Parts: sequence; C-alpha cells; structure tokens
Amino acid sequence: MLITLINLAVALAVGITGIVRSEHTFAVIAVTGALLIVLTARSLCEDERGTQGKVLRGSELALIAALAILSGGWWGFLAFACVDWIAIPIDAVIASSGYAVYTVVSEYPGIGSRTVAETILYSVSIALIVVAIRLAKYVAVRARKRAEAAQDRLMKASLSEMNERRINRELSRQNYAIDRNARLLERENISRNIHNSVGHSITAAIMTLDAADMLYETKPEEARKRMNDANERIRGSLDSIRSAVRALDEEGGELPIADLVRYLRNAAEDFTMDTERTVDIATDCYAEDIAVPREHVEFLTGVMQEALTNGVKHGGAQHYTVTLEADSAHVRLCVKDDGVSDFDDSVRDGRIEAGFGLRKILTYARRCGGTAAFENNGGFRTEVELPLGNAAVV
Repeated sequence: MLITLINLAVALAVGITGIVRSEHTFAVIAVTGALLIVLTARSLCEDERGTQGKVLRGSELALIAALAILSGGWWGFLAFACVDWIAIPIDAVIASSGYAVYTVVSEYPGIGSRTVAETILYSVSIALIVVAIRLAKYVAVRARKRAEAAQDRLMKASLSEMNERRINRELSRQNYAIDRNARLLERENISRNIHNSVGHSITAAIMTLDAADMLYETKPEEARKRMNDANERIRGSLDSIRSAVRALDEEGGELPIADLVRYLRNAAEDFTMDTERTVDIATDCYAEDIAVPREHVEFLTGVMQEALTNGVKHGGAQHYTVTLEADSAHVRLCVKDDGVSDFDDSVRDGRIEAGFGLRKILTYARRCGGTAAFENNGGFRTEVELPLGNAAVV
C-alpha cells in the first residue's frame, strides 16, 4: 500500500506540473487520470505474472511515456520512477535516455534548443531523481518487511507461549489422570490382595468353627482342636493383611514358577485341612526355568483360593482338580470341581458383575492382556491365562 501511495503521488505531481506548464492540458489530465487508475488496479492485481498483470504493466508503461511527452518538460520523465517491475538502473536509463531523445526531436519552445551539456545535465538529474525515488521505495519496503517480520516473530512467540501453556495444561491433566489411575489400581490391588489372603482364611475359620460347634457335644476334644485351628486362622489373617499391604511397597520383580507351585500346594493343603475336601494338583506342564511376575503369582494363588471356596459355598463340591501349565509366553491355571450349581450362560454376566471375586479375576486378566473363563459343565471350571515376559502388559 505504501509503494502504491508513492507511485500515485509521483504520477499526480508530474500530472499537476504538466497541467500547469503544458500546452496539452486536457490530454495531460486524461493521461494522468488513466495512469492513476492503472497504478491502483495493478496494486490490487493478485498475480502480476498472469495475462491481466501483463496488460496492466504494458498500459502503465505507455501512459507514463505519454505523460512524459505531453508534460512538455524534464519533470514528466520522473514518472518512470513508478515502474516498479523493472530494475532500478533500467528505469533510470529509460527515463534519462528518453528525455535526451525527446529533447532532440522536441518542438516545444526552449526544449529542442537545449545544448548538449544541458541535455546531459538534465538527463543525469532525471536518472538520479528516479533512482532516489526508487531507493526511497526500497527503503520503505525493507522497513515494512522488518516491521512485518517483527510482528510475525511476536505473533509466533505469542502462539508458542499459548501453545506451551496449552501443552502444560494437557500434561497436567494427563498427569492427574495417570495419578488417579495409579491410585485406583493401587486400591484394586489392595482390595484383591486382602480379599484373597484374608477373606479365604476367615471363611475357612468360620467353617472350622461351624464344624467345632457340631462336634462340641459328642467330641469335645475334636471340637477344641477345631476351635484352636480357627483361632490360628484368624490370627494368620492379621498377618496376611500386613503382608498384603507390605507387598504393595515392594518392587514387582519375578519369581521362579516353582514358588508359584509351592504357594498353590500350601493353599490347597490349608483348604483340605479346613474343609476335609480333596484337591489334586497337576503341575508337570512347564519348564523349570520359567519366571512369573510376582503380581501374577499372588493373583493366581488368589484365583485358586477363590475357586476352592466358591465350589464349597455355591456348589457343595467335594473334589477339585487343579492344573497349572506354562511356556515362555503364557501361564494358565485351571480349577475344576464336582459341585452342582445353577451357573449357565443366561446368568453368567449378572453373576460375574455381582460377584466380587469373579469380577476381580476377569478385570485383572483383561488388564494384563490375558483371559478368564468360567463355565458350569459337570462341575464348575475356572480358567485363567496370563501373558509372561514381553507379552505382559501389567
């Protein structure tokens, strides 16, 4: 816009001078008006390299030449300073040489009679003034570009700051969500560990006390023994609570699969002692060097305890078969009983959702990228498969 205003000012100054001093007043007015229109149109042209831009540039050059000739003086050739699409030396040469030729062939009084020295002096002066005007426009363009660049840098800095604030807000929200999920996961681990370690011990103690109550009249010594066993169970529950909470502060790590087998056998022996049910464990389908995450070990032990207890409570099971299989990628535990229950596909989802133990088993297995299945077919079967090593997503 600034360059267009300078061009219009130069064209208007030349036109006014021509109107005052030229004999072709109306012609100068017409050419000046047309030149102002063309200069304005060219400044609004989006692409000067197209056909429309070429037509405007040709019209502009013709009008500038006509204005220079009709003005009747050296000042008319200053209008060549408006030709921004030609390099500075070229338009200066065109203006000065055009004036020299015009002086030689001119019939205007006093112009055609100039001496060679005067012609050269005027020609050089015209060239210098044209160059000065073009340099002024160049400086104006550079100043405008610097101002735009500074504004652009300021805008980018503002956008960068806004983006940084937005990223910080997003990070804060993400960190909050991560912390919240970690707290929820920790609460889930605590509830599962306490349920698995304490719930089954207390259930076994209750069953032992019920048996002692029935034996109290007929076999008091046996009843006393059962009561002492229940007492030990309840005391052990307190230690289990402490152990479950303490385990949350320990690093996860891995345990050899032999430790998992030992935990399963100990849980089975305790269950057999408390309930007088039988539990057969098959643990030959694995390699000795397999390592299982500590959390998986605690979870699978709890799964077996849950399955054993549920078999008694809901199906009246008397015999259980436990199978443990493992390879380098997965570990699978299956607990099958001979109980009788009404669990089937029609009530599966409702029972799982309502049951704390089954729901926790399914949730943990899915979170780890594993599977959990429950079915009732000639006895209730619980099967859990978890990934090991790089396949685990705990």
